[in-house]
Amino acid sequence: MVSSIYSRDVSTTDSTPPTIRQKLAVSMMCLFAFLLLYFMMSGPLVWIEDKMKFKPFTRSVETVYAPLVVIVKSDMKPASSAIKAYVGMFK
Repeated sequence: MVSSIYSRDVSTTDSTPPTIRQKLAVSMMCLFAFLLLYFMMSGPLVWIEDKMKFKPFTRSVETVYAPLVVIVKSDMKPASSAIKAYVGMFK
């Protein structure tokens, strides 16, 4: 017996639209993933910037990571010490 890939046994479309709660959950997960990657890339980018010594790249990194620099310079204790410790691993 051969089954067709276009069989009607498997639904390929969802008939109900996502709820507000589902949309909010996906949005929060995306925001969390973005912030986690933003923080986790700061260390390697500092290391790459230190090795390259290329002014346009340095300015780009400084611009993108300006919020983290503000946190460190304002000495917000738990956050600034965590950022310093993490970025310090790559220097």
